[in-house]
Amino acid sequence: MERLYPRFIIIHHTAGHDAPALEIDAYHARRGFGVFLEEPEYLVEEYADRGFERVKKGVLIHIGYHYLIRADGSVEKGRPDFMRGAHCSAQNMNFKSVGVALTGNFDSVDNPDGRKGHTEPTASQMKSLRGLLDYLSDIYEIPQSGIILHRDVVGAATRCPGDRFAL
Repeated sequence: MERLYPRFIIIHHTAGHDAPALEIDAYHARRGFGVFLEEPEYLVEEYADRGFERVKKGVLIHIGYHYLIRADGSVEKGRPDFMRGAHCSAQNMNFKSVGVALTGNFDSVDNPDGRKGHTEPTASQMKSLRGLLDYLSDIYEIPQSGIILHRDVVGAATRCPGDRFAL
């Protein structure tokens, strides 16, 4: 398996209601995302215990993000950091970045009235995001300039994480 060493962090919103990583995993499975994790065994067991699909000697992980930040500020692991993401194909970012998504839909055009999830990041989400960004920046030596909103990646045709999101 090719190992990822992240050089960027890409920030997203899920464009939907507050949902756990396993629910987003099922949605991403329907979109054809997925990677197979077969080692290390302790990590396979951790993902299997969390409810990810066990296959042969490993697990399938469909969620395209590496981290998910829920409305209450809790942080759930998506894909392991060392696995390619499925969150930003522009500039080949899936192979050189960690994807962090906040639940909600922060776009005033797509979600003007909150029917597609909360319209702004919660204070708890922003606090957790700042802590996670500090942690990831530290361990991977990613400078502030390497923390990018999905919409700001050259070639990414998206408004994600919405016009109501600001760092």
